[in-house]
Amino acid sequence: MATVENSPAIENLHHSSSSLWSNCRPDIQRRINALLNYQVEYFRLRVEFHRQLQDLQYAYNPEFERIIERQRSIIDGSCEPKELEKLINQSSIAQINNQQTANVQRKGLENFWLKVLKNIDSYDYPIQRRDELCLKYLSDIRCTLNPPDVETSSFTLEFHFLPANPFFIETILTKQYIIRFESNNINPYRPYDGPEVDRCYGSIITWKPDHNLTIRKHTKRIRNKITGQIRFECIDEPVKSFFEFFSPPIIPTNGIHEMTNEDQIRLEADIEFGLLLKQRVLPRAVLYYTGEALPVFNDEEDDESTSSDSSR
Repeated sequence: MATVENSPAIENLHHSSSSLWSNCRPDIQRRINALLNYQVEYFRLRVEFHRQLQDLQYAYNPEFERIIERQRSIIDGSCEPKELEKLINQSSIAQINNQQTANVQRKGLENFWLKVLKNIDSYDYPIQRRDELCLKYLSDIRCTLNPPDVETSSFTLEFHFLPANPFFIETILTKQYIIRFESNNINPYRPYDGPEVDRCYGSIITWKPDHNLTIRKHTKRIRNKITGQIRFECIDEPVKSFFEFFSPPIIPTNGIHEMTNEDQIRLEADIEFGLLLKQRVLPRAVLYYTGEALPVFNDEEDDESTSSDSSR
């Protein structure tokens, strides 16, 4: 059984927060202190639990990758499925054969990842029409687990583009997330719900001339106040784009509390979207492609809720 000890941080916090129960009897204060110490021990155990959970994920990752690699080869058309005949009946096979003789079949699944991203329908990173022209060249999205160290681990999202992409030079765009396992040392009583994303980095995009999807050029008419002469200046105006995902807010050295509220909201949305891709979308990409992973809305329930609201 784990022993409970008073660390210096805990002792200091006891003294700093003793005013909360300073009017209590000494025996009540002792019980509260004991309960707080056990709470800290519980959070420490949670940290160890998540570390071992991570080790398990790393152990199984090669097996997961083996399956995903097989899916990847079917998506990009480098191989055809061999077990198709076991999954459909003979009439379906005949129908497929007739279609193949009538039409020239393309390999793989065209625009697979574009459709997956559009089906996510992210409020924070929606796919704009301009983005679709570039995302048609998106050939793969991968998640790489980086070797962990003592206090942190990390993963990298890789967006692979075809070399024919006319919008930017890079063929791979990356987004790295650093994950912290330790609980809060300054306030050990802060609830520990698991590892947290500590910071994230996006790769720099080298846009080709006149192909930057995150800005729109427009001409501004400027009049000189002294001479009255008019000149025209070309200005880059920021516009919404999916590719803003690769330019997350920079976290100051002293922490998130120094960021503006707007940047904090952007950072939270960025982290949520990155974790969504890693934990749900990439392992179930084909289900997002077919729409089976999307939430199902019952029209009858919506009608009933609407009518009940209107009757109130």
